[in-house]
Amino acid sequence: MKVEITARRLTVDAKTKDTIEKRLEKLSKVLPREAEAKVVLRVEKRGVLVEVTITARQRTWTAEAVAADQLTAAQNALDRVAAQAKKTKARVKEEKKHTVSGVRSAQAATPPEKPVPPREKPPRTETYEARPMFDEDALHAFDRGKREVLAFRDPSDDQIRVLYRRKDGTVVILTPV
Repeated sequence: MKVEITARRLTVDAKTKDTIEKRLEKLSKVLPREAEAKVVLRVEKRGVLVEVTITARQRTWTAEAVAADQLTAAQNALDRVAAQAKKTKARVKEEKKHTVSGVRSAQAATPPEKPVPPREKPPRTETYEARPMFDEDALHAFDRGKREVLAFRDPSDDQIRVLYRRKDGTVVILTPV
């Protein structure tokens, strides 16, 4: 990684310069190969300000830190940039996990064997007495109850009707024809 260190109104300590170069070298494992780092150190009222900017193909990571001495400010700024770079790397890995490769594997070229259908559970059965009630009464009982489906008998024609709630939240009454 190409590193450019600039000092404004101060001279950079050898220890600070070594620390910056070592930390950026460690960070280069996470960053793209062609990444470039620019570090600017300058004196301000609050102390020493360190700005770290790392540019790569499609991304730029920046961080600033102010401290009483150069070394502390540099370490704080490099910690922030390292956290940003690691977060970006984790996000890219996660995205790659969920994408399907355009390259076919050797297994895809062979015809697949007929899959064995999984053993399905038999449907759950419940016995329920369809009580006689009008549509309005059934709707009221359905809203109060915890069931997903309500079967009832219409007293006017003695037909069985089913009341259920769709996935979009609407309530439907099924009547036989």
